[in-house]
Amino acid sequence: MKQKTIVISGINMVEGGIFTILDNCLQKISAYSENKRIKIIALIHDKSKFDYPNIEYIEFPRSKKSWFLRLYYEYFYFKKLSMKIKPDIWFSLHDISPNVVAKNRFVYCHHPTVFYKSTFKDWRFDYKIGVFSIFYKYLYQINIRKNKAVFVQQHWIKKEFETLFSIKNVVTCHPEFTSNSNLIKIHLDNSKIHFFYPLISKSFKNIESIGEAVKLLPENIKSKIKIHLTISEGESNYANYIIHNYNMAEMNYIGKISREEVFGYYKKMDCLLFPSKLETWGLPLTESKAFKKPIFAANLPYAKETVGDYDTVCFFDINAPEELASLITKFVNKTIIYQGNKTEIETTNQLNNWFELFDFILKEQ
Repeated sequence: MKQKTIVISGINMVEGGIFTILDNCLQKISAYSENKRIKIIALIHDKSKFDYPNIEYIEFPRSKKSWFLRLYYEYFYFKKLSMKIKPDIWFSLHDISPNVVAKNRFVYCHHPTVFYKSTFKDWRFDYKIGVFSIFYKYLYQINIRKNKAVFVQQHWIKKEFETLFSIKNVVTCHPEFTSNSNLIKIHLDNSKIHFFYPLISKSFKNIESIGEAVKLLPENIKSKIKIHLTISEGESNYANYIIHNYNMAEMNYIGKISREEVFGYYKKMDCLLFPSKLETWGLPLTESKAFKKPIFAANLPYAKETVGDYDTVCFFDINAPEELASLITKFVNKTIIYQGNKTEIETTNQLNNWFELFDFILKEQ
């Protein structure tokens, strides 16, 4: 069997959940490639963040400077690069189906705003969310039919893509939890009950639902809790709004932290809060499950599919802060009765981990 060359492109994946996807993919394909005739070339923003063997890294440090540069790379530069590399497979990990020359092309779509109905608040705090909710619908369409397969993370998105873009080659691939053994030990006040919400400061992350719930808590409950959120003042207009309006002792704004610190919080926390209005997956839900921690999540389809089979979970209406306040109160008082969740989706045709995905894209077509 001759050697196959695979290009994995993730030049725009620099933080949050999308960086985790890139990091997990490279970690897994590095392991997968052992004793296989595969040459792996990863296109990334900053190669100092990766040290996985069996991978050749090509760095694009200017890729986040502007959307003009991003589109230039995807639709012009990558064609020249692909003609030089002559890959068997070009795997774009971040939504866009580029102009490239390759025997087989695949794209992994995970940007959620194409399904998001932006509100005035979204336009006020980050106009990009409003723009992307319109723009991504058209960006996704470019070259999408040139892909051998289009990967999405959930079944409801698969159905949306099939309808929206009139394609039949959409494949559901659930993200795989990849542990981080190098977690940083976090020291928290043992006299408090700690809730954690890891996020980037985008308005659809819906932090205000937590703030409004805290306002409804009785004083004896407030005095016992601390809610840790990974935003800080000055990082965005939305973050500034949240910190100004919910400047309460119970809310601890810790700013951006490393993956190792995030895993340290998972280990130390008592419960995950996840009120996000829209996700294509919601990695903290999967990661919290791995740590066997209780979860309070938005009562939305994405959250239920992500949580899957799990006993210690409750879902709440993101527009009814009294529901979350009630859950927090019962949790503190140790009277909580978990709803639990069961997978109700037919899963026989989905891919369940990175190795299955690599088998899929590398098989002889």
